[in-house]
Amino acid sequence: MRALVSIISILLSCVAIHAQLSPNALLASAWDDPAVQLQREQQAYLDGHDFKLPLLNELQLRTSTRDWDPTQQELAIRLQGNTPGMKRTQASIHSAMKAMSEVEQLELVQEAIIGRYELVVDAYFAKRTRQLLLRQQAVLKDKKAVFAEQLALGVEQDLDDFFRAEQDLLEVERQLHSLGTETSLQRSLAKIYTGKADTVAVDTLIEPSKLVFLAGGSLERLPPSVKREQLQAQLASLKLEMERKESRNLLDFVQFGYTGNSNDPLNNRFRLGAGVTLPWPNASKLQIQNRELEALQANAEAAMEKQAAEEAMLRKGAEFGQQMEQLFFLEQQVEDFAKQYDPQRLHASGLSNPETLLRVKESLLSLEAEALAKEKDMYQAYIAMLAETGALSQQPAVNWLSPNLELIAR
Repeated sequence: MRALVSIISILLSCVAIHAQLSPNALLASAWDDPAVQLQREQQAYLDGHDFKLPLLNELQLRTSTRDWDPTQQELAIRLQGNTPGMKRTQASIHSAMKAMSEVEQLELVQEAIIGRYELVVDAYFAKRTRQLLLRQQAVLKDKKAVFAEQLALGVEQDLDDFFRAEQDLLEVERQLHSLGTETSLQRSLAKIYTGKADTVAVDTLIEPSKLVFLAGGSLERLPPSVKREQLQAQLASLKLEMERKESRNLLDFVQFGYTGNSNDPLNNRFRLGAGVTLPWPNASKLQIQNRELEALQANAEAAMEKQAAEEAMLRKGAEFGQQMEQLFFLEQQVEDFAKQYDPQRLHASGLSNPETLLRVKESLLSLEAEALAKEKDMYQAYIAMLAETGALSQQPAVNWLSPNLELIAR
């Protein structure tokens, strides 16, 4: 019985260890990020409440007694209202606030999804790097065996090559161990993002040759930060407009009164009054000036944010272009070297020295490792460029690393 329980436990642990998380599921978890959820609650509140400015702003009931005689009670109803223009401006303010909340949510989504995109790239290249390191390890083991055999036969008296191969082999083993630690870190990050400590399974990414067309189109977008600043400027202008309309609302109140004196004729018991604010320099002028200054500052900040975003897009686009150009150059070198020094062709041409053939394989693998590192840099630059354009938070959400650019199911 104990043996059966142990076997079941081992099987369950193996299933847990080998559980895999798809890139789409990882990216979709960005919309469940705590910061995004809190912003979504704020947006739901704005959507669920109208924030309308009422036509009647204040209703007061006033009463007084003349000469302490209860039969001479005076009543008055005072009304303070808002103009139709003020109501329309408030409706525009509410619309701008909702648009602002939506943009802020997209900005938070972008911040959350960038780390997930980076994790996808890291997982993909960790897998490919491991495969390449295992090939290098096999070649170095063969080199070490050849040198050991030569030393045993007395053909080779110099130990430098043997110990150099041993040192290179140890370095490869250290890199493999480091990859294991990196994989554990990736699972920990996946658990933070999704609640599941699974391995991110990435088999393929979109081909580098297709990224050129995507990069050109993405530069036409604007990041959420620019839209946010533009909405801030719009809100500041609307608040200035509201302040001006309030200052022009000269009718302070309308009052209906009734005197309960039975000695007065009925038509003399009712009163109608109004309060009018005379156009005189007062505190409203200072409020308007403050609002004008806020609007000027908001518009200036929106312009500066747009300029900074455009500059950042150009820089990231140039960096991506350089990385891609260098990658294509390295891949061409790998292809030319593989054609020129193909081990099978060299062996067929009469080169039978195993040490030389292994050195050729080692050189080719070294070039491939350099190209692989450059390819990872290129994908990282691609993600950074998409982040600057706001493409990572666009609707509907797209997996920009997928070969088919499939939608992210949420």
